[in-house]
Amino acid sequence: MLELDTTTYRMHTRIVTETVVIHLQGWNQRTVVVDDVSVAGTHEPFVEHVSFTAPPGAVTVVPTDPGIPQVALALAIGGRVELLRGRVRIGAGADLADLQLRTRLVDVADVTAPEDTIAVKAVVQEELALAEKPAGRAAVASFLAAHELSDRAGHPWEQLPAGVRTSLLLELGALHPMVRVLVLAGPERHGGDHTVWFETCRRLAQTGLAVVVLTTAATAASLPADLGGAEDPVVASVGAPDAAPEPDGGRDPDPASDAAAHAPNLPKEPSA
Repeated sequence: MLELDTTTYRMHTRIVTETVVIHLQGWNQRTVVVDDVSVAGTHEPFVEHVSFTAPPGAVTVVPTDPGIPQVALALAIGGRVELLRGRVRIGAGADLADLQLRTRLVDVADVTAPEDTIAVKAVVQEELALAEKPAGRAAVASFLAAHELSDRAGHPWEQLPAGVRTSLLLELGALHPMVRVLVLAGPERHGGDHTVWFETCRRLAQTGLAVVVLTTAATAASLPADLGGAEDPVVASVGAPDAAPEPDGGRDPDPASDAAAHAPNLPKEPSA
């Protein structure tokens, strides 16, 4: 079993934002705060003393060891695993049910990642259903047509280009009206052009979502260069954490009322 060697590996956080930052009413209520989080492993923690914030309207890239450490941290952010220490919250919401409702774990290996041999249309159908959207044949066909993938509907998932696969999963994950946070884990493991999925992350962040990318340090360092001289990201160290900021407000007063404002700009799928 792969374990995180915390004695030699030092994590840090890169917060990547657009030049123009979108200011949203109640943004603090949707900021992800990861405060001194450790997840237990077999002999030592898979991740240890991780602290960072991920604001809405931005892509937060967290360099993380590949494999199990990425999976463990994704599960921790999404409220799907018991923490050895620390806490995770979105605004003032820190209970597991709240984290699970508001986060979507995208392409997490052996957790939410589709099997390579499943047909593209089956992956889309399942993701639409998870997002509580129409998931019949007509809805699937409409989604694939909008992405110019109708001719690939019956092909195995693994035959799509890596960046396209990751981008589709990001878009589908963002469709659920209660989702406020996308957590993408290990996109570099598929290879391909990182700019494809990273541009999708940026576009979805512009809708008001907080997008967290857990990737290797090498991939994280390459993203600004990949974007052709984009503004360098702000780097915050992860180690002995500072006191995590307290949110000014509580939970979203009416999450359903502003769901449309925070959903990606995708065509509506007709009911089957």
